[in-house]
Amino acid sequence: MPPPQSDSFRHNCFFWKLFGIWPGRTPAPNKYYKYFSFTYLITTLVAYNALLTLNLYYTPRKIDLFIHEVIFYFTEIAVTTKVSMILFKRKQIVAILDLLDCEEFKGSDDTGRKIVEEHNTNFKIYYKILSILSNFTYLSQVLFPVIGMLIFKTTLDLPICKYYFLSEETIDNYFTLIFLYQSFGMYGHMIYNVNIDTLIVGFMVLAIAQIKVLSHDLENLKIEKSDTGREESDQKQLQKLYKCVKHYALVLKYCADFQQIISATMFVQYGVGAACICVTMCALLLPLKVETFIFMVGYFFVMSLQLFVPAWLGTQLLYESQELMVAAYKSDWIPRSRSYRQSIKLFVERAKHPVVITGLKIFPLSLATYISIMKTAYSCFTLVRFMQDREEH
Repeated sequence: MPPPQSDSFRHNCFFWKLFGIWPGRTPAPNKYYKYFSFTYLITTLVAYNALLTLNLYYTPRKIDLFIHEVIFYFTEIAVTTKVSMILFKRKQIVAILDLLDCEEFKGSDDTGRKIVEEHNTNFKIYYKILSILSNFTYLSQVLFPVIGMLIFKTTLDLPICKYYFLSEETIDNYFTLIFLYQSFGMYGHMIYNVNIDTLIVGFMVLAIAQIKVLSHDLENLKIEKSDTGREESDQKQLQKLYKCVKHYALVLKYCADFQQIISATMFVQYGVGAACICVTMCALLLPLKVETFIFMVGYFFVMSLQLFVPAWLGTQLLYESQELMVAAYKSDWIPRSRSYRQSIKLFVERAKHPVVITGLKIFPLSLATYISIMKTAYSCFTLVRFMQDREEH
């Protein structure tokens, strides 16, 4: 038997638990884990972001200095929203994971099971790619400068921000502790980003898989040669159609549930993502160290993936859900009974309303939205660049 589909998210759940935001799928979390989670989040999320806010307030109002500090601050807004989603919507996430393991979502035949398995495999590959890229970007910002200091005796800076609210003497005295604190906090937040972004992508990938399975089942509602009579044949086909309708209802419930979970998060993600991309492009035009340049390039690609992949999957989900009408029409419905034809008609009428995933019901997750976001980011970039040139001259 193939593993349950929720097993595809076992790495996500493991890292959430390790970093204090996922007590598990049990109704009552362990009290010791609650203490650990509270302490960890206060130290590495609440206090961490408070220090970043204080640092941004004291940052000198020069574009080249301000840009570097703003990048991480915008990222933290998105990270905090994602962590809040896992903390406050755990029951809904558990319900979706349980729904993924139901019999209707496993595929009714070999082709259906192959479709489901293929999409689960693709999701796991994407998880690995994003994890490798994110870890490499992190190492370029934290480990590579340390190696450069040890080998080439270069100056080592703090990895996230310079804590302008502290005096230079204080930073020098506690440099190692501050460096470790920022590095550890940065890694935890990177893990949050990777494992929550891939959760959203995984939900959408598996929704597309279920709609493809449903399309396959509808197209194969054919007249069977082994049927002994028309009445018996109609009854069998009607039962198969009702099974497809039940599957479709579960898919719609699944999409509505994860839409409710990710709606606010995706709104913040796309709003902050445009700002992050704009600021990163501005930073790439500044004179940078090699390790900082590598980090900025990797960060730019990761942020672009965080916006592009959900937009592309949202477009695929819209397209595949529209194809359900075509799949129903391809079935052998003409020679069937009147009740069968009426059932098909009702199904097609419902399928005329495709599945659309939105950000806070304001904009759809689609390639058109992604293009609009990138245009906005570039427009802001040109404006900031113009102001920078004006300041230099």
